[in-house]
Amino acid sequence: MRISRAAIRYSKASLEYAIEKKVTSIIKNDFEYILLVLSNSDELNKFLPNPVISSRLKLDILHRIFPNLSKTTKSVIKLLSNKRRLSILGQVAEDFIHRLKIYEGKTTATVTTAIPLNEELKALVQEKVKSISNKLDVELINKVDPSIVGGMILNIEGKELNASVTNQIESYRRSLISNKNIA
Repeated sequence: MRISRAAIRYSKASLEYAIEKKVTSIIKNDFEYILLVLSNSDELNKFLPNPVISSRLKLDILHRIFPNLSKTTKSVIKLLSNKRRLSILGQVAEDFIHRLKIYEGKTTATVTTAIPLNEELKALVQEKVKSISNKLDVELINKVDPSIVGGMILNIEGKELNASVTNQIESYRRSLISNKNIA
């Protein structure tokens, strides 16, 4: 998801407030729940950005959908409603969680493999990611994509290391095509 500048401003302010009040984990849990609901509800994703529906009605419905949110998270949602920015709620939540991980010295790495990694390989990749990123806490997500044939693609902090068999074959193909001196 692309994060707008407005969402970044709201998530930064929310994070600063959460750190000050020592409620970061509570808000993070609330935002993770909101993202889960948003990812599973096309209706809600169409409803929030709808300019015909009043912000007050949107706020009332969000309070009904999320009755157990913390007071702080509800105040963030109310602020977004007052500023007519409820359409960026998902972006604010996603960016808040991302910035909190950075603040806590955590990082997330995604490793794509042709088959699922076993625990031993996960631990090995996780240790390598820790040494590359200089982070003590690394969350490793294993995605399975049989089209890469073998090897792996590692994404960490916006960087990609593609050591897949498919990539290597494509590299050899490009090399052969570009090398016109072969008889």
